[in-house]
Amino acid sequence: MNKGRNILLLMIVLLGVSILTFFTIFERDNKNGVVDGVRYIVESEQDGIKTIKFYFHEKDRVEEAEAVDNGDRITFTIKGYGYRYEVDKETYAVTETETGGEITESPYKTYTKALFKQIVRGKGKFVQIWQSIVVGVILIAGGLIILFAEEIWHIIKKKGPDEIPKWKDMSGIKWAGGGVIALGAGLFLLFILI
Repeated sequence: MNKGRNILLLMIVLLGVSILTFFTIFERDNKNGVVDGVRYIVESEQDGIKTIKFYFHEKDRVEEAEAVDNGDRITFTIKGYGYRYEVDKETYAVTETETGGEITESPYKTYTKALFKQIVRGKGKFVQIWQSIVVGVILIAGGLIILFAEEIWHIIKKKGPDEIPKWKDMSGIKWAGGGVIALGAGLFLLFILI
């Protein structure tokens, strides 16, 4: 039994668990984001009032809004826009009212409900618990394939326990374990990005 190899694998597993825990527990800040093609940036926040800027695909199109926290609801007023939006802080239901300004489009064509919900609710955690479990199981499976490469070699090659394989004889099994680990790492990155 190779103690150094086992300690290295244990350290890698502990590092993996720490990374998965970090991304599962901590939430992203909600100072900026992109929802339905609109980028929002919270410019300032004080006394329950946020100043938010919205950026669009159209060059030089920037609009400014004020979000006022009224206790159970947050009201978004966009300068020069025909609608005002309110978001319930418990249900995240979005309602619109006309401001008396010029109305040139339907209320949710430019500013969608999902945009206001994300500004109020936040982006949430980087990775959900079930996603961390899936990634963890895949990474552990890859590590076990590498750890038990010699035993797997005996099963595949149908060799007796007295025959000891050389390092190069088990390279295919180790590559398979590394491929499973790479799959888990790729899936983890995919979960973070979506």
